[in-house]
Amino acid sequence: MKKSIVLKLGILLSCIFFYFNSFAREYEIQFQNVDLTEKLNYSLLKNTGIDKIIIKVFEDDPVSGGLFFKNSVFRVKKPILDRIIPDFDFSKFSLWTWMITRKLSWIQGLDLYDMEYKNRERRLVRKLDLFNPDAIKKIISVYKELALKKINGILIQDDFFIRYNEGFSNWGKARFSAIMNLPFKESKIMNPKTEYNLNWIQIKVSQVNKVLSLIVNECKKVNPNIKMGINIYYETPVFINRAEAWYAHNLKGIINSGIDFVYLMSYHRQIKKEMKLSEDRNRMLFKKIVEKAYEICKNRLVVKIQVRDWDTDERIPLVELKNYIRLVPKSIKRICFTPVEIEDFYHIKSLIKFDSG
Repeated sequence: MKKSIVLKLGILLSCIFFYFNSFAREYEIQFQNVDLTEKLNYSLLKNTGIDKIIIKVFEDDPVSGGLFFKNSVFRVKKPILDRIIPDFDFSKFSLWTWMITRKLSWIQGLDLYDMEYKNRERRLVRKLDLFNPDAIKKIISVYKELALKKINGILIQDDFFIRYNEGFSNWGKARFSAIMNLPFKESKIMNPKTEYNLNWIQIKVSQVNKVLSLIVNECKKVNPNIKMGINIYYETPVFINRAEAWYAHNLKGIINSGIDFVYLMSYHRQIKKEMKLSEDRNRMLFKKIVEKAYEICKNRLVVKIQVRDWDTDERIPLVELKNYIRLVPKSIKRICFTPVEIEDFYHIKSLIKFDSG
């Protein structure tokens, strides 16, 4: 009789545990500054409720830019990552890096750069050309070296896209002509009413997905345990045609690349400003974006919450942030707070307590 009661109690407790655990989220922070002036307080971070830390490993500047880890491919500005790793507490947190792909504007190899079409002329744009095999090789090489570091994952920066007026390098033009068996005519390519334009968009979408798949697969070859994530713009889940035309992004294609996590840049203040929405309509769109992204990505989705204003750098009030966090369905298992400074920890602790309470 006693054994039966104990067994039933054990089953009940297990059910309660798994019920509440099914709604538990993981929380991440993405640091704004690269060179942390003080050592991380791991006890404070764990007490905050953080599970993953993402640090920036690049600086994009035409003069002083470079990478913040030792590598043999591109300029090393400071080996900050290599200094952080030995002291990092991997028993308490995952360590991820936030890594650039195209906007390496400081490199001297102009032949690796893309071309854009603006004011009826082609001109150099200081972004690596995703149609150029040599540029792709360099991107993959530096990512492989990063994947070999003692880290848990790599978040691909939001420069990994081809803008509507980019891809006009000789390599891009040749790819269009090879696939379509047609001459590359800028006037038709830039006219959204032509088949030229629609086909060009799909060629760019396909190329972005192809290169993304190469990056993911090559990183996992050298480090099978590495996890890969990518930033995507808020338009991508709901404004499909716009995302393809503006960024050459298609969310289903990105998922099929083998990426482990999709980081949705659902920055509520940015959305409100760019879409010119009232607060009520902004919340409705935010909710729609998040829910649609989850419908496609499922457990690979990470919802990014903006905790500082992009224009003023002010910390966003808790009341405002809570109004948006409560719109994130409990079925979504991961939230990433960004951009974060060390002095934001108690602010984030309050948000996590509110969300998990």
